[in-house]
Amino acid sequence: RKIASQIRHPFLRKLLEAFFADENFVKKFKLAPAAKAVHHVYLGGLLEHTLSVVQLVLLVGPRYPRINPDLLLAGAILHDIGKISELSFERSFDYTDPGRLLGHITLTVEMIDEKIRAIPEFPQDLSLLLKHIILSHHGEYAFGSPKRPKTLEALLLHQLDDLDAKIHGFLAWIEKEKDSPSRWTTYHKLFERFIFKPGESES
Repeated sequence: RKIASQIRHPFLRKLLEAFFADENFVKKFKLAPAAKAVHHVYLGGLLEHTLSVVQLVLLVGPRYPRINPDLLLAGAILHDIGKISELSFERSFDYTDPGRLLGHITLTVEMIDEKIRAIPEFPQDLSLLLKHIILSHHGEYAFGSPKRPKTLEALLLHQLDDLDAKIHGFLAWIEKEKDSPSRWTTYHKLFERFIFKPGESES
């Protein structure tokens, strides 16, 4: 909420305020995992991953003056919110029917579209640019992205989202095998590699 309050664009600010005023959304957003496997696979993981991506955006975004900071920040905050409907996490982590049939990217766009329709005169161009960030944040068709990034904001968000997910995935696998005497982890099927474990002097 504090970071979102930095957004100056009135319509983007109204959109984020609409989400944060929705108690049901906030409750689920604070509890949901970010994934069923690979990264942030625990209660609160989605919020932690989102905050990490947002902090990366605040750090890296100002290096590129042609980027729209409000659009980038709004996209970072909202990019994965569909996961609150994609995943069930009351007792164990699994995919819901909407999660399997639509996926979190489509669900996120639907959630944003619903809020936008309730905001009078929300600019159509702004809506398109924000939705493009969501639709392209996985970067490639092979990774489930309906679109590839075609704007500066979409490209940067994709790279930072991918960075946070992969770094956390590496760290989680290293932590899982911290008691093994080997300097290498076992083979990680999704990353398709062994991972070198840094010693205390290197970490």
